[in-house]
Amino acid sequence: MGDTDCKPRSIRFAIQTTLRRLKIATPHSTEASKPAGATPGTGLPPDFTFSQSSLQAFEECPRRFWLTYLEQLPWPALEATPVQEHEAWMRMGERFHRLVQRAEIGIDPASIAAGLEPPLSTWFAAYQNDRPNDLPDSYKAVEQVLSLSLPPAGRIAAKYDLIAAEPGGRAVIVDWKTARRRSEPAALRQRWQSILYPYLLVEASAHLPWGTLRPEQVEMCYWFTAAPGQPIRFRYDAAQHAANRQRIQQILQRLLAGQSEADFPKVADTTANRRRFCAYCIYRSRCNRGDVAGTLDLFDDEEEFFAVDPEKALAFHLDDIPELAF
Repeated sequence: MGDTDCKPRSIRFAIQTTLRRLKIATPHSTEASKPAGATPGTGLPPDFTFSQSSLQAFEECPRRFWLTYLEQLPWPALEATPVQEHEAWMRMGERFHRLVQRAEIGIDPASIAAGLEPPLSTWFAAYQNDRPNDLPDSYKAVEQVLSLSLPPAGRIAAKYDLIAAEPGGRAVIVDWKTARRRSEPAALRQRWQSILYPYLLVEASAHLPWGTLRPEQVEMCYWFTAAPGQPIRFRYDAAQHAANRQRIQQILQRLLAGQSEADFPKVADTTANRRRFCAYCIYRSRCNRGDVAGTLDLFDDEEEFFAVDPEKALAFHLDDIPELAF
């Protein structure tokens, strides 16, 4: 923490800080201390961690959030082919992330690439050739989590593929995407990942090695195996930061106001919603929204396909996050 040299380094940290406007407190504060039991209003466990995935699920279809995170309903039977295809692709994506993680912490890329077969070999070669070349190199955080306590809602957290930063300068959030196609920038900007990640980084920055960041110093970069030379970059600013704070407040207020399943309605039953959401939802048959699974070839972003493993979606706890004392 006290180092002043600018040699690249990998750091591991988890942040608990105070966001007064959101009434967020550190786990060591009085506000964070609460009796064991469900979160008031919703039945969520007291250590529940909101992620971009759970917030996205609630925004797209509150009933889906209810069934997954509150009822923890097992995955109903589905037509197997699209789901199995997606699972295989997602496992490949997870392997790619592990390969890139090893490269980013300094392991020889040639040794990492040895023995790889397509598509991993193609993806990793694209990473080597087209990794963004303008990233800050003073500090590097790989596969890192920033976490903030949200009494009485639980916690909110984001896991970053890569944060590259420099003291007093830029901080770039890089997210490696392995979907079969490059996302549409306008749609990607509206997703909770693009809202939550820069917001948490700015709010936590005073406690990080590179120091306090202004929103204007932060940039989000999405890099695609499907289009390695065409990353999507979003610059951040104070106006976006204020809007994101308000949006987080609003969605948490809506979520915590729910008392029963009726307060978590299904997405409106329209042709567009059935095609965009219901066809790819694991609960579509339970909700009488169709029996046939959607075709992954028509899906905009396979990485946003609903969680194929509810247990994995529920396993995002602060206890799993390594902590660095400041």
